Amino acid sequence: MASAFWLTVLSMLQGGVFALADYLSLHVLLCLIPAFFIAGAMIVFVPKELIVKYMGKDSRKIVAYPVAAISGLLLAVCSCTVLPLFAGIKKKGAGLGPAMTFLFSAPAVNILALTYTGTLIGMDIAIARAILALSFAIIIGLLMDLIFKDKKKKLIEDVETSKMDIEESKTEIKERKKINLFTVGKGALVLSVLVVGVLIAVFNRNNLQSMGVTNPPLIQTIIWGAGLSLLIGCFFIVKNNKINLFSGLIYLLFTGTSQINYFTISDPNNAVLPGSFEYFKSESFVVDISNMGIKAVLSIVVGIAMVVYVIKRIDKEERKEWMRETWFFVKKIFLYLIIGVFIAGMLKELIPPELIQNLVGRNSLTANLIGVTFGVVAYFPTLMEVPIAQMFLDLGMARGVLLAYLLADPELSIQSILVTRKFIGDKKNFVYLILVIIFTVLAGLLFGLIVSKEPITFF
Repeated sequence: MASAFWLTVLSMLQGGVFALADYLSLHVLLCLIPAFFIAGAMIVFVPKELIVKYMGKDSRKIVAYPVAAISGLLLAVCSCTVLPLFAGIKKKGAGLGPAMTFLFSAPAVNILALTYTGTLIGMDIAIARAILALSFAIIIGLLMDLIFKDKKKKLIEDVETSKMDIEESKTEIKERKKINLFTVGKGALVLSVLVVGVLIAVFNRNNLQSMGVTNPPLIQTIIWGAGLSLLIGCFFIVKNNKINLFSGLIYLLFTGTSQINYFTISDPNNAVLPGSFEYFKSESFVVDISNMGIKAVLSIVVGIAMVVYVIKRIDKEERKEWMRETWFFVKKIFLYLIIGVFIAGMLKELIPPELIQNLVGRNSLTANLIGVTFGVVAYFPTLMEVPIAQMFLDLGMARGVLLAYLLADPELSIQSILVTRKFIGDKKNFVYLILVIIFTVLAGLLFGLIVSKEPITFF
């Protein structure tokens, strides 16, 4: 009996160590370090006052809600800091709708969370998480504003808005004259770098092979080269140092994350598993390293160019502040990530796969409700929900349920429910809770139906 207990403990510790070794050897170097630098840069170079300004009660909906939805990404806030920020923008006069949009989107579209989700679980989940979080944030904000709108107050605001529209129409022609083709071209150039970055992440080896591509490294290298050419064009044509900085960092982030794929999926014949000792002795490892060679060179070149660019173009004090903010994120998050990965690795050895498969292994309403409820009750520090989600996925959780959990976990917790009620009241807080549950469950069901091709059932 005692020997069985110690064997179980040893197996759990071994699972935690293996999970930690995989995480430290791949995800930290190739994806998390660039993400930390991007998060720190967002804090320093994106003014918070500008975002709060466009979420005020007097802001137009067409401006306020998109700004509120993407501000979480721009501010790089995490689930532990969104509550005081929500309280702050509410006190400064942000409308109920934009404030609730910000509350929902900020933790979900955190650049660190999205990066980590994409590399550890898959880009399909990461992209769906980003798109649905932004969409649901705006919809929930609009519904909250509609449900609790004061009709008399709305009438006054509509009159004031119509007056503003008249004034804005007078200056519209003048503003259009300021926009020329060169400005539009620069914007398109920056956008193209971001698009290529997404293509780099999406068209990884696994996805290309599933499409029938026989030489994925060649296609990837072509895309990488196109992205590098566009990035060089930005450095020479776009004169905004901060925009160029973000473009380069995002390019590095996506190129790094795509390389993880070489060591996280099995070879076509399933002869050896990446990460195993047999893999490092096999021909598959030699081929993977060779295919990564030119991409590694491109990444190093971009990295060196970015260092030189920062030294030459970014003010010394801003550089110091950027490093301080980046280190703040590392200190605040990295230890919890290590603990989370280790715990997830141990639990994977302890929890029977049959239990997870029976509870949440199908695309059912009940399974999605269980996933969302677990996300609400079992609060985890920032990003720790991702290794926990990977553990559940490995044990048999349906991918739709997994998405529902990942959408619900950062948005709601016992702590956040208790805090938000102090600023918006019990009634509004309850409606917000119900809306989040409805939309996250709906997201899981639809993702399972459309992407995973699983029929929707009740149980």
